[in-house]
Parts: sequence; structure tokens; C-alpha cells
Amino acid sequence: MPARSETIQIVPQKSGQPSLILKFPYWWNRAGFFEQFRERELDLGNPIDFNLAWLLSAAEAVFWDDQCKKQFLDAEICVHPNILDEMGRLTDALKQARWVVVESNEWESGLD
Repeated sequence: MPARSETIQIVPQKSGQPSLILKFPYWWNRAGFFEQFRERELDLGNPIDFNLAWLLSAAEAVFWDDQCKKQFLDAEICVHPNILDEMGRLTDALKQARWVVVESNEWESGLD
């Protein structure tokens, strides 16, 4: 059974600045994301693996992040401080973003 790994790439507003690549945020609702942005799903055309991507504007990503943070913090009884640090880091990065690319890559887990 193939496994999946999701990352987000934050493309900065200013030309020449490096992109930031992070793991899919822990507090983002994976199933909700894929449902919300289903119509934006792009198959990357790899003949071996089923790899997908979605392109969001910075405003869309900020809105999604805010929604997910609220739901996550409302549902969690105890939130680890590292998660709060990660939330702040992503918020800061999204303030500088032009685009956000979400990628979902299939890989062989070896657990077949």
C-alpha cells in the first residue's frame, strides 16, 4: 500500500527571496483541505506515482490557516508549545507570501 507525504511551499512576494518548504501543518485538516480545494487538484503526471498539487493565493492560505488553527485549538485540551511556535512561524511566513503550493506525493512504504 503506497503512503503519502504532504508539504507546503511558501513562495515569497519579493522576487529573488527563497521559498520556504514545510511539512503539511499538523493543525491543518487534511481531509477538509482536499475536499475544500478538490477542483484545484492537479495531477503532476508521474506515470509511476500518483502525485498531486494545489495552488493557493496567500490570502486563501491565510484564511485556511486561521480556520484550522481555531478548530484545532478549540478541540485540543492541551497543545504542545512547539505546535504554537510552528503556528507562529507559519503565520509569519504567510504574511510574506505571494503563493502557497501544496504537494502530495506518493511513496512506497514497504508495508504491503
